[in-house]
Amino acid sequence: MRRSIVGIAVAIAAMAGAARAADYVVVKSTDPDIKAGLALNGGQKVALGAGKTLTLIAAAGDVTTLKGGPSGATTPARRTAAADVGKLESLRTLIDPPPPGRTFGGRRGGVCPDPTTLKTLDDILAVQADGCASAARQALDALAGSAAH
Repeated sequence: MRRSIVGIAVAIAAMAGAARAADYVVVKSTDPDIKAGLALNGGQKVALGAGKTLTLIAAAGDVTTLKGGPSGATTPARRTAAADVGKLESLRTLIDPPPPGRTFGGRRGGVCPDPTTLKTLDDILAVQADGCASAARQALDALAGSAAH
């Protein structure tokens, strides 16, 4: 029994460590083999086709664009502390929503803010949490698009 408990604890710790390791989430991809919502680690090699691009966002809200070459691309190493796992998971849910049939994206009361007023990742995720997923997605697309230029 004790070995089972220790084994379970080690497995949970390993999963938590793996979840904490992700530094970026793919927001946009021009490579059909790389899907938006994919979590990537800093310094990770990505099989990004030559001429293709990835737009990544970190938990801190900074946006990075990678360009593929003959040997793919490598995500920049992060110099900050471990990423905010909850924030990155919320971002992944915003980018790649759950299947239809679940209540997602509709606000039950009040009015959603104008997406153009949402300038930071924290603002966008707060609006998503309040039930305004559509406005949050529009603001995220604008944030990712403005950093890509």
